[in-house]
Amino acid sequence: MPEWYQKGRFGLFIHWGAYSVPATESEWYPRQMYLKGTKSWFHRIKTYGKDSDYRQVVEQFNPTEFDADEWLDVFQKSGAKYIMPVAEHHDGVKMYKSELNRWNTVDLQTKRDFMQELHEACDRHGIGFLCSNHRAEHFWFLNGARKYCPDSEIVKGEYADLYGPAALHTSGNPYDNEKCPPTESWCRDWLASACEMIDRNQPLAVYFDWWINKPQFKPYLKKFLAYYYNRGAEWGKEVAVFYKVGAVMQGCAVFDVERGQIDGMSPVLWQNDTAIAKNSWGYTEGNRFKTPYEVLTNLIDVISKNGCYMLNVGPKSNGEICAEEKGVLLEIGKWLHKNGEAIYDAKPYTVYGEGKKQKSGGFKENLKYSKKDFRFTYKNGAIYVFVMSNKPCKEYKVRSLRAASEGGIRYQIQNVALLGSDTTVQWRQDEKAFYFSVDPSVDCSVPLCIKLTVD
Repeated sequence: MPEWYQKGRFGLFIHWGAYSVPATESEWYPRQMYLKGTKSWFHRIKTYGKDSDYRQVVEQFNPTEFDADEWLDVFQKSGAKYIMPVAEHHDGVKMYKSELNRWNTVDLQTKRDFMQELHEACDRHGIGFLCSNHRAEHFWFLNGARKYCPDSEIVKGEYADLYGPAALHTSGNPYDNEKCPPTESWCRDWLASACEMIDRNQPLAVYFDWWINKPQFKPYLKKFLAYYYNRGAEWGKEVAVFYKVGAVMQGCAVFDVERGQIDGMSPVLWQNDTAIAKNSWGYTEGNRFKTPYEVLTNLIDVISKNGCYMLNVGPKSNGEICAEEKGVLLEIGKWLHKNGEAIYDAKPYTVYGEGKKQKSGGFKENLKYSKKDFRFTYKNGAIYVFVMSNKPCKEYKVRSLRAASEGGIRYQIQNVALLGSDTTVQWRQDEKAFYFSVDPSVDCSVPLCIKLTVD
């Protein structure tokens, strides 16, 4: 497990590409625009015409306001230790120079290698550069056209190097993609593309979406892992791969849960990836955003269970980060400036916390907490207690830190302090619980962190 990853704990995902141009529904616009009855279907007809295709959207992507150093300035202020832009999403457009496919941003109208620009900016700011690859799903991603758009370029066989196989299950139902196994030729294409991506970009880690768990990918996935880990050794870098839903054997890569949790502490490092926007990973004009409090409690819950937290940002197609997401990132940075010692390079405590227990699995975010909910981390000589509620409380009661040999602590508490504040913390301890209170004037709209110095 890379040392930089174990210490960093917090990074940023970035979904940004041609799919940001329509700013409608989600980053799955390229697929949804071909599925009859969706919001994107009606947007396509109204905006581009009834016989339009995704190629027209791609050719409009020209982010004149993009400045990698401006992004990295915001990202650095957020407290993130690494970033992970999408190098290629399900739409098949590569955000870097490619010799394998002309549908890359250097050979398109932008004439820019966005991955290279971001990597160089990361190096200037001292932030790690990672990237994600979603090409596996491109096998079927645009297959709605085969059922609902008989006059599309996909059905006509035009621009096949952009649209990919757009494979449709024999049922004729474009939603049956899980029953449509990838072909050997597609697996080979995926492997070549993934290897070119790492050779071009030299990322510290690579993220894959769920479809690589198909058994047809297994031998090619093993080849990729060996190739990438050997490349990391050649570069003198510690590298990692993030995977979902059982695609890789434990110990060979880092397990990732999308918009979800695990219900207990993991003995090995794992990852949660989620987004500031509740409804989309990419920018849309209808995005609904999480509050800094919701993001921070999510981050804390993950870290307490020996996880790392990857938070997504979806910039506008012109290259600007929207005001709502920028605001959340800066608030996170302010909080981490005060409380970072309890997050960065922190270890899980004997128990991850007490109170509400989250359910394991993806797409199960539950971000509401009460005054009975606490989470813990640990460093030598210190236990950190996070208050998960954002409601004032006269006195907090933590049973896990009661004076007891079993289900409590026998450490001698030498000092109790509120991180980022000179405010005195009133506290006491007995065989039932550890109790503490803070001045009512202290802002509890974001999680409080109490440091117990122990011996």
